[in-house]
Amino acid sequence: MRFRTILSLATFFVACFTLAVFAQPLPAHAARYGTNLAPENQSVAGQIASVGDAAFVISITKDKQKPETVEFLVDDKTKVEGKLTIGAQAMVEYRSDSGKNIAVHVVVTPASGIEPY
Repeated sequence: MRFRTILSLATFFVACFTLAVFAQPLPAHAARYGTNLAPENQSVAGQIASVGDAAFVISITKDKQKPETVEFLVDDKTKVEGKLTIGAQAMVEYRSDSGKNIAVHVVVTPASGIEPY
């Protein structure tokens, strides 16, 4: 009986110690590694549907489905090769930030038969 009591108390204290260790927050240097990872850039290609001052929209058609439109914001770090014109084909490398798509690199090829001015 006495041996069972000692064994039960020892098991209880080990379990409490284990829970206490895992309940503490991560040290600052360990938490930093998981949160500072920048999300990878994504890319998509399609036809430019509209162009604004600091944004443009491309239309993406997948397997004869209804075209899907995606809006991209352009900032001072965006590299644009070609001229953003409606009807031109564009390949966009972008990153998502707060639910908005920010273009990082845009390659525009003119639409067939239409020359940009």
